[in-house]
Amino acid sequence: MGIGHRIKSLTNPDKRCEIIKDYAKEHFSDNTVLKFALAVEQVTTKKKANLILNVDGCIAVCFVDMLRSCGAFSTEEANELVKNGCLNGLFVLGRSIGFIGHHLDQKRLKQGLYRHPWDDISYLNDSS
Repeated sequence: MGIGHRIKSLTNPDKRCEIIKDYAKEHFSDNTVLKFALAVEQVTTKKKANLILNVDGCIAVCFVDMLRSCGAFSTEEANELVKNGCLNGLFVLGRSIGFIGHHLDQKRLKQGLYRHPWDDISYLNDSS
């Protein structure tokens, strides 16, 4: 969802987010959405330290700022791209690359794909 991390927090930041934020601040002419997200982070981390802007959220807000300020799109075109879900493809692509990486590692280590034990999986069935 863009906010929260199991391990990372304000005192233990995600280096990927730091790199992305620094790049956006240095290279994008407008950081309106990033600034807003960082303001939200200030509110959420007062509730719980790990409710930080995570890497997915950081990529998303910076991508919107880039679309809106790069000069290739009008504001209306950039907003339409976002509304139509063009960012969803980026996150599916990232997850796909990660899955492929896991697969290649397991092949290299001569291990099969991880399968969670069937007896530990609960299914909710309507038995009535």
